[in-house]
Amino acid sequence: MTVVGTLPAVLSTGISSWVWDRRGSVSVEFVIGVVVIVTATVAGMDLYRVINARSVALRAATTMSEYVSLEPAPRAAFIDDLAAFSYRNEIAMPSDVAFVVSAISRPEATALEPDPPAVVNWHRKVAIGEDPESPPLDLAASCGRLGDSGGGSVAAQTELGMEPGEMVVVVEVCVSLLPHALAGGELLSGAVYPTQFYRHRILPVRGDAMPGEPS
Repeated sequence: MTVVGTLPAVLSTGISSWVWDRRGSVSVEFVIGVVVIVTATVAGMDLYRVINARSVALRAATTMSEYVSLEPAPRAAFIDDLAAFSYRNEIAMPSDVAFVVSAISRPEATALEPDPPAVVNWHRKVAIGEDPESPPLDLAASCGRLGDSGGGSVAAQTELGMEPGEMVVVVEVCVSLLPHALAGGELLSGAVYPTQFYRHRILPVRGDAMPGEPS
């Protein structure tokens, strides 16, 4: 066989190999591009959920504080029902949630005590999760930051900014997103984005007397 006769075959084989290599390269680039786009989309969706979780936690705290501050004697069942309503309708995402409702007052200044400390008159903790039979009690136990667990002096009086004679209702909300709340699931939950949020709302008591302790 002559060189002239074999040249077209060699060229044909070389061109075919180049074409197949190019197609393979394009396929790999296409797959990588799809993976990048899908990952960016999932990450964007989860970022929105994380930002939204912060907003809804504050909204839930605001709703609770507005209602409780208007009640002269809020019932325990009323607070529990309001927490469940906020969980279903305002937070509305797979999560564990804890509400800490506190009534805090600061006595009037006197000659003997010109700078009286603020005092937690009462507080109530409500824990709610997807499973009603297994509420997140640990989350509720660790949620309160503005008052101590024993109903004594307030640890964060500076943050409350209360003047002598003031009475306020403080609602603290802790939200812990569950893994399936994020499109990335276990992969992104807690690894890329924070999944636990704390928000609080402070409102003055709407009246002349401190709301009674829920019973």
